[in-house]
Amino acid sequence: MKKRIILSVLLGLIFVAFLTVAVYSSFKAYKVRNRMWYVKNVNPSIRVEVINATGIPGLARKVTFLLRQDGFDVVYYSSLKDTIKKTVVVERSDSSMSHAKHLAKWLGCKEVTIEWDYDKISDCALVLGLDFNRYFPGLDTAKILY
Repeated sequence: MKKRIILSVLLGLIFVAFLTVAVYSSFKAYKVRNRMWYVKNVNPSIRVEVINATGIPGLARKVTFLLRQDGFDVVYYSSLKDTIKKTVVVERSDSSMSHAKHLAKWLGCKEVTIEWDYDKISDCALVLGLDFNRYFPGLDTAKILY
């Protein structure tokens, strides 16, 4: 009788463990599919300008490469002589700031502002500050083949 109870409890625990793994795997797969949907359908419609304000040569080009891998349409990249402390996403074309909010959420950046671009070159700009490693860890030393 005691062996049956122990066996039942063990089988129950094994079942719960398998169920937990199945639910977690399903959730993880959903997140990957959802991210891939954004890469394919939403990100390409957002024209981004990358501006390096860190003083680190070549950083804008590396970030451009990574954003393009994520499906964003990076139309321009450049560097400034001055440096800024915080990375900022700047909306250029929409008063609802939808483009900048999407890019900021994608990167995990909380600094979002608006500055109109009347030439309509880009929908939003990513201005890289000295805290860029928070959003692109190790990128300053990474070797990226273009």
